[in-house]
Amino acid sequence: MKTKAKATPKYLKYFFYALIILLLVWILFTGRNSFLNTYRLKKQVDRLEQETMRLKVANDSLAQENARLKTDPEAAEKAAREQFGLTKPNEKVFRFVPAREDD
Repeated sequence: MKTKAKATPKYLKYFFYALIILLLVWILFTGRNSFLNTYRLKKQVDRLEQETMRLKVANDSLAQENARLKTDPEAAEKAAREQFGLTKPNEKVFRFVPAREDD
């Protein structure tokens, strides 16, 4: 003769389901390897890659300017005059200051 198994109490079933849901929420949204943390890290990596590309472009531009200044004497003279205010001997330089606007 078969004996009937005892039915599990309802509160125990609800407790079990709540425990599973809490475990899934913990895995998905908290912790070191959660989806939320992974998403944040992905955004940070994308932002850093964009910054790296911007800095590479600036570095390439400066490398070209450096090569141009080393090979072209006229470019070196122009840079010395504009950036450092250097002049040739017995040369007069006039600097024009823009007029201020009255607000």
